[in-house]
Amino acid sequence: MSWGVIQHHFGDRDGLLTAVIEDAVDRLVASLEALADPERVIATEDLVQATWKAFANPKAMAGLEILIAAKDLRGRLRGQHMGRLGAALAALTARLNTGNDREHAIALGMLLWTTPVAMMIAEMFAAPPLTWRDAQKAVADLIDAHS
Repeated sequence: MSWGVIQHHFGDRDGLLTAVIEDAVDRLVASLEALADPERVIATEDLVQATWKAFANPKAMAGLEILIAAKDLRGRLRGQHMGRLGAALAALTARLNTGNDREHAIALGMLLWTTPVAMMIAEMFAAPPLTWRDAQKAVADLIDAHS
């Protein structure tokens, strides 16, 4: 793709990066909202695997990496993408059955989505492939034990 094509379709580099972020956030939010649907019956281990799959999507990871790396661009986006993602994560957290302990639910929700992100970062530096299945089972067991 030439610079002229990028300028024609996106205006400039920031326009291209914004398009990647928007697509990534749209896809990630749609996946998380589907998982957060309280009418959908899903086992904890399946919920963990589906959450990991949503974050492990190459487009989602690219969008998140750009949001993290491009501080100036992130500021110009006025947080709308992060707000939508935050709302989807809050809805997913609300799905966890933790009774009246809101802080406990928040901690479990953070564990649910931060662990796959951390595993993806760790995988960039690990020589042998990391075992996702064991980590997913451990997260699911922890959520079941504390919800």
